[in-house]
Amino acid sequence: MHETRIQRVIDRVDALRHEVDDHWQVPAEEARLLGQLVRVGRCRSICEIGVSYGFSTLHLAAAAAEHGGQVHAFEQSEKKIEAAARHLSDAGLIESVALHGGDARQRLKTVEPEAPFDFVFFDAVKEQSRDYFEAVRDRLATRCVLATDNTDTHPEQIGPFIEHLRALPGARSTNVSVGNGFELTVFEA
Repeated sequence: MHETRIQRVIDRVDALRHEVDDHWQVPAEEARLLGQLVRVGRCRSICEIGVSYGFSTLHLAAAAAEHGGQVHAFEQSEKKIEAAARHLSDAGLIESVALHGGDARQRLKTVEPEAPFDFVFFDAVKEQSRDYFEAVRDRLATRCVLATDNTDTHPEQIGPFIEHLRALPGARSTNVSVGNGFELTVFEA
């Protein structure tokens, strides 16, 4: 459980799944697990591609903030970037997040994180996942955890990328059937 201020905002954003038709956020149990993975790995440089209203971002940022980490979060929708910024501010986590609007495939070329990314969460256009990976690849830490969402809910769309990940030298990968399902890959570049 998070501190009260953060949990209130998480609960408020979680309720959006019943109020708006474009929330596209991960289920709560998946968001909690992603946060725990950041904690366990003591990850400090996180990349999230696909923010929506900031539900998973709140979990990732809360976990990263515990040990001085930062999340670089990418979202195409300006409306959602503004909403996520409000939610992160309300939770007191905005200082732990750099929000980037626009196409992540292009924006990643210009972002220079303080440290190479040691945790990456892919949750945007499924058919573009390989492009996102190629855009972020040169910014990965020597050892990085990748989580690719929607393996159980969109297997046809995400399947080719998962096959690609599993074939990469230095990648150890498995499906985790929590929430939407996600591929958990430990990548040693």
